[in-house]
Amino acid sequence: MKLKFANPSLLFAGVLIIAAPLATARAEAGSVSLTVSVFNDVGASQSVLSEAQVRATYIMRQAGVSLAWLDCGSPGSRQPSAGCSAISFPQHLSVRLVSRASPAREDAFGQSFQNADGEGSYAIVYFHVLASSEAAGAVKTGELLGHVVAHELGHLLLGKDSHSATGLMSAVWRVAELHQASRGNLLFTSGQADRIHSRYLSASGRFEKTSEPSQTASGN
Repeated sequence: MKLKFANPSLLFAGVLIIAAPLATARAEAGSVSLTVSVFNDVGASQSVLSEAQVRATYIMRQAGVSLAWLDCGSPGSRQPSAGCSAISFPQHLSVRLVSRASPAREDAFGQSFQNADGEGSYAIVYFHVLASSEAAGAVKTGELLGHVVAHELGHLLLGKDSHSATGLMSAVWRVAELHQASRGNLLFTSGQADRIHSRYLSASGRFEKTSEPSQTASGN
């Protein structure tokens, strides 16, 4: 899945992009617990990363998803957190910050990857494209990054055909979406939140069942 950006005089097109709003929140968050490994290949500043994590955490919480972030390092940095490579759908996903798409596209902010069943654990954010875009002038870079991350995590959790006509999961972010993001009103819809919970619980139950050790009956 891809999310794109088009400048405000044009449109937003759909890969990975931004969001930061306060829409319909769930009364209780945390029934879905998600770990996210963050690989900072571009060496984005800690302040930008922290701002992005706060924003993405907020967006996901409104859909009833609690996030735990793992700092998996950047070039030349300290050792990454333990468990960074233990990626496993749907409970542990990965986001990698890279410079730009190859071949280069100036409107693509990110991309997620899924198999034929609509399941996947990996997303990429094209950080330098995002940070140099006109969208970063409308929404702070860290908050923009947080919304892009939330959008891509949304694809991984929602599965196939998860773009919407408008809002956070829109394939193309227009002026309306940026305006919502700047006001803190760009969130998952109630229906999208329900779908996230349903798919997460179904996949978790399936994988737990297949990982259970076989048991043999014993008698006296």
